[in-house]
Amino acid sequence: MKVLITGGRSALALKILRAFTHYNVVLADYGEMPNSSRFISLGEKNEDTIAHILLSNCLDEGIDMILPLHKFEISPLAKAKVLFDEFNVEILLPNDGDLSTYFNLQAALKHENWAVFRKGEALFTSIADEQTAASGEALCLNGAFYVNYENAVANLKLITI
Repeated sequence: MKVLITGGRSALALKILRAFTHYNVVLADYGEMPNSSRFISLGEKNEDTIAHILLSNCLDEGIDMILPLHKFEISPLAKAKVLFDEFNVEILLPNDGDLSTYFNLQAALKHENWAVFRKGEALFTSIADEQTAASGEALCLNGAFYVNYENAVANLKLITI
């Protein structure tokens, strides 16, 4: 399975690579990228056509799954999930209706603990914690999340740059 992670020039994207050790990963970002088969340029950033740009690149590169990390990509891609599904490209984000629970542009929580979920399955957690995995599974989550605990309850927020 081939996975595209946006924000490919960021340290965060490189950190998240650990969750995808059994996948063929392509790192992508806007503007110029290193000349390598592992990196692709998404061209110049145009926030009005983000979903189109990403879908086009996914189809060109044979991508099966995309993990968007840029804040400006989250909402447009959550709204475009059905379109991506029609082309067999899975978007690792919560559903558009659930997005406000996990995504806050003004105050993104940043914690050392994080997890990546696909259809509720924990692909990776930075801590050996059954509660985090159970939370993702119960909610059938998709995406990369910071994890912290408030009153012994896992609080999950989307990881963005």
